[in-house]
Amino acid sequence: MPSSSDTDWRYGVYLFPLPLLLSVAAAGGMWAFVSLTSSGSFSDADALAGIAAFLLTVAGSWLSILFGAVVAVAVVMDARALADRGWWSPNRYAVGVLGLLHLVATQFLPLGLLSTPLFVAYCYRRRERV
Repeated sequence: MPSSSDTDWRYGVYLFPLPLLLSVAAAGGMWAFVSLTSSGSFSDADALAGIAAFLLTVAGSWLSILFGAVVAVAVVMDARALADRGWWSPNRYAVGVLGLLHLVATQFLPLGLLSTPLFVAYCYRRRERV
């Protein structure tokens, strides 16, 4: 159980799955939009579904970038706050690269296969040390 004086930045760090899930939703919306618009017949229902898929793609992409930036800033600030309090001193440069990698992974999903396990390891070690 985290102590009552634990940093509040951890809540931003714990959001790390959200940007990638939003990116997957955006990719699914793009796939649905392309498959609907490339079909030979196009009804009114298909037009509404295409608009919904397009909106899902746009909203998912922008929200994944927003939450990716929030997670990137939160992990750097969390590492700084933990080091300032003397509880744990993770390498600030490595944590910064991890945050940047996770932000880039929102637009290039295969990098999520690297950044997600690293975030899980960070959260696990953070829980052990704090």
